Amino acid sequence: MIGVCTVMLRFAPGSRWPLLVAAVRDEFTERTWDAPAPHWPDQPYAWGGRDRTAGGTWLAVDRSRPAVAALLNGVRRDPPEHGGPRPTRGALPLAALAGGAGPVPGIADRAALAEYDGFHLLRADVASIDLWSWDGTDLDRRSLAPGDHIVVNLGLDRESDPLVPHFLPLLRALPDVSPAPGPAPADAWPGWIDLLRGDGLAPTDERGLIIDHEIEDPAGVVHHYGSTSATLVALGADGAVRYDFTATPQDPRWYEVRDVPSA
Repeated sequence: MIGVCTVMLRFAPGSRWPLLVAAVRDEFTERTWDAPAPHWPDQPYAWGGRDRTAGGTWLAVDRSRPAVAALLNGVRRDPPEHGGPRPTRGALPLAALAGGAGPVPGIADRAALAEYDGFHLLRADVASIDLWSWDGTDLDRRSLAPGDHIVVNLGLDRESDPLVPHFLPLLRALPDVSPAPGPAPADAWPGWIDLLRGDGLAPTDERGLIIDHEIEDPAGVVHHYGSTSATLVALGADGAVRYDFTATPQDPRWYEVRDVPSA
């Protein structure tokens, strides 16, 4: 089994920091992207990494109405009968932050939803966490209970993915933190950054959080598919937002996302 991103959550409504998020993005390493910033002029409140191929994101943070949204790919379906491409799923986290009607934020109706490959779309703030899961046939929407959760490409807290039974106890053992903006990431996130190193598992281990796999395409070309970034986000009850990022999860060099990075 090859991972397709992981989102770990601690949801504690009523606490000083009701939402803590630790996330890892997995992708083909040759697929280019831009570091987290406010890349979308029509949504200046949304900060996230931008995929240069389709223009969307896998995870975005709303700093003005504190919230976070993330997209995990699900099942890839057969090509549509009309012969055109399926819609990009990378637009959905931005739509989730914007809100709107429809069965899923950014998708107007069931006919439009039927065009999409499978996905799990997460939107969370200090009061609630919603998860939309689409498998090409059925749409499931649920609100997450307080506690610790892991979302993988199979869905929520799915122990059939070997990652979940390995990492969920480790997540539950992490201390509560108070990651106020300003201190260095290692000081703001004691224990959490260590967890995102992958617990010493090999990058090809089926339980792995930080992965690196070689995949041969039909033409015989070998591609690397691996963990290309990691993110930590905390939303405070007072509206505070802490957002940290590394583009090198195998050899993490974390920084707090506060200003647009220089070129």
